[in-house]
Amino acid sequence: MLQEIINFACNHVDCSPIHDVSGPCFNPTTRINHASFAMNLYYQGTGRRESSCDFSQTGLIVTDDPSYGDCKYEYHE
Repeated sequence: MLQEIINFACNHVDCSPIHDVSGPCFNPTTRINHASFAMNLYYQGTGRRESSCDFSQTGLIVTDDPSYGDCKYEYHE
């Protein structure tokens, strides 16, 4: 299911940070990390609507910035 979410989100947003081996969010190379990044990017890019974070009830809106190292999660207020 996570791969389907990644595919869906990345069809709508630029997921190069998790797709390119040299991308800042490529590592760790786990589906949960890549899905988290793609889901956040999709959520932010679609106006931060709750419905844009459902992903078949796998999404979760968080208040703490999940960025790590050089991997910066997009955030719009």
